[in-house]
Amino acid sequence: MNPSEALSGVGRRLIDLLGPERETVAVAEPCRSGAGELRGVTNAYVQVDHSNVLVHPDNAGAGSAPPDAGLRKVTEIYDALGAAPPRVNIGENDAAHALDGAHTVERHGPEVPLNRDDAPPGDRTIEGRIYGDPPWAHAQNWSYRWADTSTMSRTINDYLQANWETVRSDLALDEFHKATFDTGHLTGEGFYNEGMNGLGPKSARSSRTSFATVVLNLVPGRPPSFVVISAYPAGLLR
Repeated sequence: MNPSEALSGVGRRLIDLLGPERETVAVAEPCRSGAGELRGVTNAYVQVDHSNVLVHPDNAGAGSAPPDAGLRKVTEIYDALGAAPPRVNIGENDAAHALDGAHTVERHGPEVPLNRDDAPPGDRTIEGRIYGDPPWAHAQNWSYRWADTSTMSRTINDYLQANWETVRSDLALDEFHKATFDTGHLTGEGFYNEGMNGLGPKSARSSRTSFATVVLNLVPGRPPSFVVISAYPAGLLR
């Protein structure tokens, strides 16, 4: 097996991002049996030579290039995030990170009024977002709330569990992760704009959805962690 096929997660991302022309591209340990998992190690580096990945330990010999400090940091974050995700309590997440912009419950929770008529003027409603009613900052073509708290929590945590390798690789490399996906079950209810894409004036039509979107940011620290900035039912895969 080509050693590049043995790298997972952040290793593959680094190869894809930097390409075979870059000689020293990452800090890593040697792959195990051609199928090992990349781990952050401070005294090693990965060399790419014409699409072949050569993993060198600290004693690789004279002329070995030192690891890049930025790439060392990436692998340290990746490793520190752990092999399995923590379970997220979205209410606690939002309360702890309100100043960072976390807003899932406030804007997309099941308690947000659904229809414009369900709340007095100036209060947030799911239908009102189609029209850009205050306090929404601007209009949207899709606007949904979670079906219930259990669905909200289950969807977020199931996604993290099933996609943690991709999630932590993105957080280590980009300090950000966003994905929209079809859960295969009801996630929420809300509205879409029948007049989108120039088809007519704004007109909210009620609908239900099985899609969801999660948006995560890295929280630097020792150890690093992450915050769910937003998680919401989505009207379209995008």
